[in-house]
Amino acid sequence: MDAERAATAAEDKSRGFSHPGSWLRELARSKPAPWLWGKAIRAAFCIGLPFSLGYAFDATTTGMWVSLSALMMTAGEPVGGYRFSARFLVLSGVIGALGFLAGYLTVLPWGAVVAAMAVLGVVAGLLSSYGAVWSIGVMQALLLASIAIGVPDIGPYWRLSLLYLVGVVFYVAALGVQALVARERPQHQATTAALRALAQLAAALAGEREDASRVEAARTQVTDAYRGLTTVMMEVQSGNVGRSSAADHLAVLVQRCDAVFAALMATADRTTLLRARDVLLAGAAGDDGARRSGGDRLIAAAEDLVEAVVGRADGGPVAPPSGAPARHDWSGWLGRLAPGADAVRAALALGLCMGLAYAAHWLDRENHWFWIPLTVALVMKPDLGSIFARAVLRTVGTMGGAALGVAALLLVPKGQGIVLVLALFAAVLPWAKRYSYVVQAVALTPLVLLLVDIIEPGPRNVDYAVQRVVDTAIGGLIVLVFGYFLWPRTQSRHLAKTFQGAKSALADYLRAACALKPAASAASLAAYRWQAYGQLADMRGHLRTAAMEPPPASTEAAAWFPLIAVAERICDHVTTYAGGGWPALPPDDAAALEALAVYVAATPAERAGLPLPPRPTSPAAAVLADAIGEELAHMARLQEDNGEVLARAFRLVDQSH
Repeated sequence: MDAERAATAAEDKSRGFSHPGSWLRELARSKPAPWLWGKAIRAAFCIGLPFSLGYAFDATTTGMWVSLSALMMTAGEPVGGYRFSARFLVLSGVIGALGFLAGYLTVLPWGAVVAAMAVLGVVAGLLSSYGAVWSIGVMQALLLASIAIGVPDIGPYWRLSLLYLVGVVFYVAALGVQALVARERPQHQATTAALRALAQLAAALAGEREDASRVEAARTQVTDAYRGLTTVMMEVQSGNVGRSSAADHLAVLVQRCDAVFAALMATADRTTLLRARDVLLAGAAGDDGARRSGGDRLIAAAEDLVEAVVGRADGGPVAPPSGAPARHDWSGWLGRLAPGADAVRAALALGLCMGLAYAAHWLDRENHWFWIPLTVALVMKPDLGSIFARAVLRTVGTMGGAALGVAALLLVPKGQGIVLVLALFAAVLPWAKRYSYVVQAVALTPLVLLLVDIIEPGPRNVDYAVQRVVDTAIGGLIVLVFGYFLWPRTQSRHLAKTFQGAKSALADYLRAACALKPAASAASLAAYRWQAYGQLADMRGHLRTAAMEPPPASTEAAAWFPLIAVAERICDHVTTYAGGGWPALPPDDAAALEALAVYVAATPAERAGLPLPPRPTSPAAAVLADAIGEELAHMARLQEDNGEVLARAFRLVDQSH
């Protein structure tokens, strides 16, 4: 156990969280991103073809608006199956198209326009808290509103909205064609990702890598893969009326994924783990044509592995839920629609920044001043990550992208040649947006420059690139001052409340694994398991976002990582116990473990008033209780060692109770 803690501390140091300049390194961090040929070709085709036809038929402006719509769809396309992506794009596109109608505000005095856009910014911020579709849709609407207001002679605005919807339909139609050509790719990608993630976990548990942080990284990948697989299953189920063999097949697949994970965590035999790794890797590299679908490979591999680990291929129910057990309580749905304090604060910040961005037009009289509110709309999206990081990265990326755009304008004359350059940049965009926000800005900026330049008279309009960089810097400065530094930091309270929620999920998982909850079936146990692991993985992601910001945010994030590692190890202990197939606990042991679950979920103030849970008498339950107790003691020491940073956060949560 001490080796694991040392490895966790070494991992935190290797990330540089304790170094004063660690947030700068996190700011520049990129993540591996696959090159997806289908999305690349579709983006180049949908963005380039309307422009090319516009040139050919002397309707360049019309082609530009359709291409702009396709560009927005490319940048906003979610990760998921075809049906989910199509529905997401249509809904967000309809919301976005309404943004052009803001152009009718230009008949008002400019002060009224500034006030109206500030109010619309607040409304957009509140709506974006209701889900990803609203978030992307209102962001598109704010972007298009800035263009419509900034270039008022492009009307009629209702026509621009219709052309935008034409672009949405065109892009979704291209997505449908890709779905016909590669029908099973989403399922194939999800199952292959699950196989490889489980194989990496098996290898890490086998001790091939000395650093215990590899186990944490592999476990996080399994959590993400399980979520992706569950999402695909739910998409297939929602798209079919009545019984569907594909949906049943995926349900079995999700259950087997959970069974393999539990089996891996429950065994310490290195030979079995290495054999499991080989089986899973062979399944990931299998020939699709040899089986009915890619999912069969995981089912076959799972059955072999579970049989090897626990001596049987346990079937069980085939419809595991994706989260915690559903509660069919509709009494408080109106209350759940009310935005939280963080959402209101973010909406007010967005409204303030949007108002200031439009007010900047009183000082900035250049033709393309509207890039200032456009930059604010792109950056001021808290649900897309760190505002500070995006403001800095967008400014840096725009400078690089503007240089590429200038080079293209100088070297390639207007016409079909520039359309080809446009298509090449478009092909890079799907990869760039996954790789890094700064690389996305580098790819996106020349696209916008070329789109705007083509409809302007004259052979070249290089000056627009310089304006773009200056206006982006102004918009980024507005965001940093009035959308970030001006507002009080609420991260400590948010992290403490999130961690308390994760501990509650962990306590419920402990109860389910020990059969302390009624009807703790295999399906419900999987739900509790992935609820606990998922909440901890989400918190890790939030901490990585906070690590991209300057102190004190990055310093607070550094203090939380060891606590998350302890909670994840408790999850692992519970998973190991759950895989043992132990008999029902005697009443005294059940009461002892229930007291331990209460102790796990308690806040620091509540824990101070609780007696120490008694030690169970059953050998397996005693081992579990001892392991969890040791981890909780280590967690308490970490909270003391981190001093005021964590003490303040937990004090705020205790006061809220």
